[in-house]
Amino acid sequence: MSLGNALKILRTKKGLTLQQLAEKTGSYVGNLSRIERGESKPSLDLLYRIASALDFSLSEIFSIADQNAIDGRQVALNAVFVALLDHDKELLLEFAKLLKGRSAKDHSAKNHSAKGSVSDHKIT
Repeated sequence: MSLGNALKILRTKKGLTLQQLAEKTGSYVGNLSRIERGESKPSLDLLYRIASALDFSLSEIFSIADQNAIDGRQVALNAVFVALLDHDKELLLEFAKLLKGRSAKDHSAKNHSAKGSVSDHKIT
């Protein structure tokens, strides 16, 4: 994902319009729009101001931009995750581990059930 796409996702997750972000950063709507579309690159100074206006660190923004995931849900989850307080991040990670464990158990049970049904239909 490009830096511009990451910035657009984060801006929309914060519920900000381009106009509102322009006002918070001292930039122009057209300039920010070109950055989000990947037609222009922000200066480091502007990038710091954008990060500050979105309440993200530069490392969080670059982490999201580095995601090559096609799945928009994963990108959205990453954007939400980096915005959480540290305690809430830990809670979300624990919840994800519980879901992963449940998925593994469900997968194992389906495989076990499928093997049983195959053996039940063997011709002797």
